[in-house]
Amino acid sequence: MEIGYLVKEARYYRKVTGLSRAIKRFLLIQTPMKKIVNSLLYSWIYGREIRKKTKLDNPSILQIENTNFCNARCIMCPHVSMKRKQRTMTQEEFEKIIDNVLSSYKIKRIVMNGFGEPFVDKGAVEKIEYVNKKYPSVKVDMFTNGALLDKQTTDKLLKTKLDRITFSINGTKKNYHKIMQLNYDDTMKNVMYFLTENRRRRKRILTNISLMILDDNTKDIKKFIKFWSQFADSVRFYPPNDWAGGLKNIIYKTPFSIDKRWPCIYLWNNITVDVNGNLTMCCRDYESKVIFGNLLKQDIRDIRNSIKFKELQDNHLKHNFIDPVCNVCDIRFESSLDWICESISNLLYSYLVIYEIINKRD
Repeated sequence: MEIGYLVKEARYYRKVTGLSRAIKRFLLIQTPMKKIVNSLLYSWIYGREIRKKTKLDNPSILQIENTNFCNARCIMCPHVSMKRKQRTMTQEEFEKIIDNVLSSYKIKRIVMNGFGEPFVDKGAVEKIEYVNKKYPSVKVDMFTNGALLDKQTTDKLLKTKLDRITFSINGTKKNYHKIMQLNYDDTMKNVMYFLTENRRRRKRILTNISLMILDDNTKDIKKFIKFWSQFADSVRFYPPNDWAGGLKNIIYKTPFSIDKRWPCIYLWNNITVDVNGNLTMCCRDYESKVIFGNLLKQDIRDIRNSIKFKELQDNHLKHNFIDPVCNVCDIRFESSLDWICESISNLLYSYLVIYEIINKRD
């Protein structure tokens, strides 16, 4: 891992969510410092943060699924076997859900994504515009494969106050179609137009290119990073997950050993709403197996204060992961870092920058 790349990525995530996430993801996962995870010091800090933060009910992220249709058929995604009915959320439903949540909680970021491609929804830009107009301080994120983001849609999107967009490319020309079942040239044309226009118009939309590490693209990672680093603010690569047991053929070794499972921060920090308006556990529950209520019919606070939701939180605090999704979830290895306090991240970031300066002098 090159220190220059590490610093660039840290700075990118510093713009997105502050220093904490940047440091935790890149130092505590991708460097030798991962050895401190689950050390006595780590466990002490971790336990203290959990006790402090779980006493509060102040979720900051709303993830809303504007559509669960998808134009891709990725080999590492169980969308092809999803049994949940596919539809697109109406503008009226979207606005009602947004108002429901933001009237009760100080949401800082809305992720307009679910288990589908957001631009299958022809009204995706209008939904962003609604958030921009009514809640101008709230940031909006999107994840897309870029295949449907044509010139006309991009021109409309660049007029919004979108904060960040992540393009899931997942391969090079030789393996892209095999991995995603999409046309590489068409996607490249769309993504490059967006990146070029975003820079030319001096927009502040943060851009990220992501690659999921698979047998088909492992040898191309360095080439992938080198190419996309020229155009995007960040280039991320990460191992696949099995979608809480939904994809049995995806197996990987976690980047560090976890000796103890911890409560998942998503239950306290995130609100996840599916295309029908149901409050679900998290994005890994792609079949909406666990539903706590419906935001088109109920107040968000009533749902989060319900016996069913509180029982799930209590089970996590007791390290009881009997829920059918939590019981087999593999993302806990990554999310387990999210409780670490910001002060440690600030310190680590300072050391990282100092190291880079010294390294350049040498």
